[in-house]
Amino acid sequence: MARFIVSRLCETTVVLLIGSMLCFAFIRMLPGDPAAAMYGDQIQKMSKADQIRIAENLGLNEPFYTQYSKWFMGVLHGEWGRSYITGEEVKTIIAHAIGPTMTLMLAAAVLTLILSLFLGVITGLRRYSLFDHAVTVTSFIFMSLPSFWFALMLMLFFSVYLGILPTSGMGQGGVGAWLKHLIMPAFVLGLSHIGYYIRILRNHIAVTQENEFVWALRARGISERAILWKHIFPNASLPYLSFMGMSLSLTFAGSVVVETLFSWPGLGRLSLKSALAHDYPVLLATILLSMSIVIIGSLIIDLICASIDPRMRQHLLKEEGR
Repeated sequence: MARFIVSRLCETTVVLLIGSMLCFAFIRMLPGDPAAAMYGDQIQKMSKADQIRIAENLGLNEPFYTQYSKWFMGVLHGEWGRSYITGEEVKTIIAHAIGPTMTLMLAAAVLTLILSLFLGVITGLRRYSLFDHAVTVTSFIFMSLPSFWFALMLMLFFSVYLGILPTSGMGQGGVGAWLKHLIMPAFVLGLSHIGYYIRILRNHIAVTQENEFVWALRARGISERAILWKHIFPNASLPYLSFMGMSLSLTFAGSVVVETLFSWPGLGRLSLKSALAHDYPVLLATILLSMSIVIIGSLIIDLICASIDPRMRQHLLKEEGR
């Protein structure tokens, strides 16, 4: 197990390094000029020498490897640079945005886990029942709905027609107001992928309960509840957890749309604003941080799967014993 952990940590480090290089290169290839974004129409009135001096001050005239090495060494030392637009330190801007994003993702994850576990287990145990068909149809509907359309429909119903939920911001009137602002973004982000979780858990529970070891446990007189939670669910939950790790990137991608529509001051909205303004330091920081959270989250889920599955543990122990 220790060898597996060390191997996965090394792989994670390599992926983060390569990912940071690709992000830095692609962002530098984006059309547009950061100087033009900073000075607007005034850049056209400046002389060529002034434009060159601005590029030199921003470090944009240096070779790619020099720009990347300076930026990467600064990140390792906790220096993320300054925003081209506001001049504020990037780490300060990120510190204000990461909290709302993690709050939104945690709320969406809790909603997804509760609903998908309950519905996935029930439909897996009651295949082809009326409840199973109803959940299946509903799951396919949520899987096919675009998140932006779903968000607009929620706004139209709960904010325009009923007037009970706010459409934007985080709220500043205490916990009650904060929860009212959180409900719709969390529902949109959580329900966008819930159909996949339900279907995966449902199918694997249905298949696992037909295995021979389950019939053997029933023949020994073990209760159905013990069979479900001690034997069927641990086996069926591995694909569920694996998909959770893979879908972290989809969740971050969806947060850009959700945070923009609901004016939620998180990383997704910040990355979009930075991209439109050609604010390279802020955009790089948001992408690198999001990528790090996704990769580290996938690593944690892989370790959880390895600790749950006895077959995986035995395989790892054999590898370590060689």
